[in-house]
Amino acid sequence: MRRLVLLALLFGVSVCAYAGPVEFTFVAWNDGQWQNGYPYTIQPVGGPLAAFPVMCDDYYHGGVPGQMWDANISSLGSGNISLTRFNQMIPGPDALAPLRAYDEAGWLLLQTLVEPKNQWQAINYAVWYIFDPIQTPCNGACQMYLAAAQQGIIGLPQSYYDRVYIITPVDRYDPDPNSPQEFLALGSSSGLGFGQSVPEPGTLMLLGGGLAAIAGRKFLS
Repeated sequence: MRRLVLLALLFGVSVCAYAGPVEFTFVAWNDGQWQNGYPYTIQPVGGPLAAFPVMCDDYYHGGVPGQMWDANISSLGSGNISLTRFNQMIPGPDALAPLRAYDEAGWLLLQTLVEPKNQWQAINYAVWYIFDPIQTPCNGACQMYLAAAQQGIIGLPQSYYDRVYIITPVDRYDPDPNSPQEFLALGSSSGLGFGQSVPEPGTLMLLGGGLAAIAGRKFLS
């Protein structure tokens, strides 16, 4: 059995009193290429936080390093996605209710805590595919993570996603493909920041359960 190495991005400084929009700067893509997927890097403007990693969930829009924008921050654990970009039915052959789509994407983001970095690109493409199945290419690894997410979220309480945040441009329905993207970020139940932590064994079981089921199915087929 493969040993799981955990690199958890929990936050010691918080930006949890989201009374209004927060201004951000887009810092960098992963190794200078947007196609590399997670992690991109953004930074609050004039705030206490350093730059921190985020996952783009928006294949259509394409912000660039140096871009600044105002964003609303939603906690996925709250179940309130009214300020998000994809808060309407996701189109495509397997149309998803919006909250389920975000739950699958949040589950996938949490897998970056237990999956090696060489899998993060496939995980990000799976997230892109959830919200844009028409344009997003999705190979075998991407499809595996999609299937794992569909199984992994079954029966999970919404509070499981307390560490997942959605950072959405204020003009969330802007049709300009060059306008800012929406991002997912890992934090703590109290907000966004940086730090390290090792989750309880039960958390590891929840994170790995869906992937283990998919892997077992592959070996038995």
